[in-house]
Amino acid sequence: MVLIGVVYHYAVDLTLQPCTYRMTVFPLTIFDISSVPLDKKAVVECLAQRGFCILRGILSHTDLADIQSRAAHVLKKPAVAGSYGYNKYDHPKKTANPFILGGAAIPFMLHPTIIDIIETRMESECILAETVLKFDKGVGYAYFPLHTDFAVGWKKSRNMETGLTSEQLADPVGIGGVLYLHDTEEGAFTYCDGTHTMGAPYGQSLRKYPVNLQRDILSKRVRCDGKAGDLVLFDDRGFHGPDHPSKKDRLVILLDYYRVKTFGRIQVSPMPIWSTDLAGLSDHQIRVLGAGATSIESYNTHSKSRFQKHWIFPIIVMLIEKAYLFDHCKNWLKAKLRRS
Repeated sequence: MVLIGVVYHYAVDLTLQPCTYRMTVFPLTIFDISSVPLDKKAVVECLAQRGFCILRGILSHTDLADIQSRAAHVLKKPAVAGSYGYNKYDHPKKTANPFILGGAAIPFMLHPTIIDIIETRMESECILAETVLKFDKGVGYAYFPLHTDFAVGWKKSRNMETGLTSEQLADPVGIGGVLYLHDTEEGAFTYCDGTHTMGAPYGQSLRKYPVNLQRDILSKRVRCDGKAGDLVLFDDRGFHGPDHPSKKDRLVILLDYYRVKTFGRIQVSPMPIWSTDLAGLSDHQIRVLGAGATSIESYNTHSKSRFQKHWIFPIIVMLIEKAYLFDHCKNWLKAKLRRS
């Protein structure tokens, strides 16, 4: 394992341990595992203390290229009338469930090293609760503010009977991941160092916090610049979000693993997966994938499918319904003429 820090503001401290550079206030902690074994304990400690870190080298060049190629293909056209493509629910974003990519995307999302780190940090089994392939267009304005995924009373939907308690929130109830599919600086994922221990006293939205506390949280914000194939792991309880506003496009796979001891075996929505991609998965990976789990929402009512509420959706439905009307009329006329 090689531990790398990324220099900010060109302020470098070389008096630290070898191969470690520090920015003025907050360094990036990058664990490069491409050529040497990973020190899992160091990663878990970093997640516990800071709430985030970067894993570099989790994917081979071949697997990364495979995922990039498949992602580019699925993002060419929208999924219309059963066609292979992306979902759309606002102007800046295109999304798809990365399980439909197949190929190297599947073993990556169920990577034994990632699962081992998360379950060690959680002191519990985990389950892949949610994942999305997400393209963000560089529109130059902020549309996804800093937030924390959990707070006391949190419910993912009204279908959940009870909300999250302060006792439960003391544990790492969710750990997220961001896989960069290209070298990323502007528009990168950002995390407010150490805020996972705050307990989100004023809720999930930073805008609801007292001004002085907002400033304190923002002063700890670290932009996680990274290379294609880097995976940012982070504690969902801390404040995080993309580096907005940004004029750079961004393409990532987002992952979210829930703590089974806290929530039980539950996913946000069922995961679609090609049957042929199940080959080679271990029992452990299939468990994390969600075999036998319950879901909070059906796939059809999940937020990623909300385009069906857009005003143009009925028009598109009508066009699809009528798309083969000419063929129908032609075949009907031919049949009628034969009978006569």
